Amino acid sequence: MHYVVSVPVNENLASFIGKKGSDEGLAFYNRKTGDDVIVAIMPAGREGVVYHSLAESMLIAGQIVISTESVDKLLGEVIVAAGLLGKHAIITNDNDVAGMVGGLLKDYEVCGKDELLSKITSHKEQHEGEVRIDIDKAFPVKGIGTVLLGVVTRGTLRVHDSLYHSSGRQVMIKSIQSQDVDVQEAGYGCRVGLGVKGLEHDEVDKGDLLMQSQFQRVKSVSAAISVSPFSKEKVSQDSRYTLVSNFSRSVCKVEAVDGNNVKLSLERPLAVIKGDTFLLLCESSPKIFAAGVVIWI
Repeated sequence: MHYVVSVPVNENLASFIGKKGSDEGLAFYNRKTGDDVIVAIMPAGREGVVYHSLAESMLIAGQIVISTESVDKLLGEVIVAAGLLGKHAIITNDNDVAGMVGGLLKDYEVCGKDELLSKITSHKEQHEGEVRIDIDKAFPVKGIGTVLLGVVTRGTLRVHDSLYHSSGRQVMIKSIQSQDVDVQEAGYGCRVGLGVKGLEHDEVDKGDLLMQSQFQRVKSVSAAISVSPFSKEKVSQDSRYTLVSNFSRSVCKVEAVDGNNVKLSLERPLAVIKGDTFLLLCESSPKIFAAGVVIWI
């Protein structure tokens, strides 16, 4: 099986999980262990913490691995964000952070490095249904054409599948690579390199999608949001935040508020669909202060 995990802090921990690959905004660490492949994703900011990259890594992952080697403000931010997402978390036993975790994390376990890999692979996840690939990079390759890098976030992708891109263009999957090996299909959690026909690399933005059904980028969404109890941010009309959805992000403006439901206008159109989860970032701490689910586009 394939597992995508977020390692929000501690590059040494990410390096323990896998060998470092691409490093552009997000760093990918890859490990093959038996029949399992683990891809750890970590923010790759070089000047301080890049919070939108931290949010991206946590959104795209199935699990969140939290290092407690440094008990500081950033760890608190990570725990708040993990609590908003409600994903399975694995916390290292470097320090006792039970007091910080409090009631924030409902699905978590604590372990040492010697148990970490087995803990990751023992947590099974399946996201069946219509194929979806979230794209983080595109480039041309001589003799192949356009190559897309991304993660299969739903369903099973197969060579020769015909899918729709965020631009509305229909593309055909010519080839699939996983961990530098040609494969005929790729399931949930698989980090893939795709050779495609019908799309130029400069037509692709980070955060674009490939799906079986036709869809389009949107400039507004209606969503149900949940604000962290540790945040003093009051979401009100005309407030402006950064919205992060998997590999994509945009500044957004609150157009209307009705209880926990909000309407957001986006500064740049994004490839989001009904049911997608996103995070909202503000200027004060905790910077990742709210999570939302798209209920209408």
